Amino acid sequence: MKLKNIDRKRLIMIDLDGTTLMNKDDKIHPLTKNALMKASNNGHKVCIVTGRPFRAIKHIYEELNLTTLLCNFDGAHIHDPYKKEFKRIVLAINNEIIQAIINEPNIANSVENILIEYYDKTLIWKEDKDLNDFFHLSDLRDSLTDPLIVGSPYTEWRGPSTNIVLKLKDNSYKNRVLRALGKYQDAVKIQSDILYGVVSTSEKPVITLTNKNATKGFAADILAQYYNQDLRDVIAFGDQLNDFEMIQKAGHGVAMKNASDSLKFVANGITYKTNDEGGLGQYLEQLLIGNEM
Repeated sequence: MKLKNIDRKRLIMIDLDGTTLMNKDDKIHPLTKNALMKASNNGHKVCIVTGRPFRAIKHIYEELNLTTLLCNFDGAHIHDPYKKEFKRIVLAINNEIIQAIINEPNIANSVENILIEYYDKTLIWKEDKDLNDFFHLSDLRDSLTDPLIVGSPYTEWRGPSTNIVLKLKDNSYKNRVLRALGKYQDAVKIQSDILYGVVSTSEKPVITLTNKNATKGFAADILAQYYNQDLRDVIAFGDQLNDFEMIQKAGHGVAMKNASDSLKFVANGITYKTNDEGGLGQYLEQLLIGNEM
């Protein structure tokens, strides 16, 4: 893969987990950090497109000195955290559907914990280290603007949500929950059934639900329109199936060396190094100076 018109300023969309970040401690490899900051300084627009909530990636956004639009929850929340010149887009699950899902008998009897989020509030049913660490709930405990509610979702949650997380009692409950969720497939979709970093099949399954229309492909359309970019000129990096539409829509969709085979199949290019080796940075730097990759 080789860029034409290397003087053109590009929109560069980056996934975080497994792509921009190394697998340990939410750190960015120096090669990747330097390449992304150099691209921004040279006038390219670097945008994070992630499944995580804003508070869980705010430090990364700031570390890269970004001022661009940000896409959280895989496109369910698109906003402008720096300039605040963009009216936020929220693709929500309505409260009636939320209550129907969590009260579905086969779901209610299978869950150990439930987390529900909207862009301005979060509820967790029970204290939970895995969910606390991944979703950075500790950052909310003293927040006045984004309150954390610790309590029953059955009585304490009212209103829409961008994200529902169901933590199951164990793997034996997974299929019955997936069958029960089938009746809500016109309203929601499963973004993932595992938290990043939890790779053992013996771990308790975590099922994440978002609005059916929330995809990274939708986010790509919004970002390209906002920055007046032809999608054929856009560069995008990802590693998992939730990156599929973003990689497919971008004219220069790049899968990480450590990406799923299905993503590699639709990508225009594959990095030569993994996320732990700075693969995004090495590939991007060479791509932007016109080298064949």
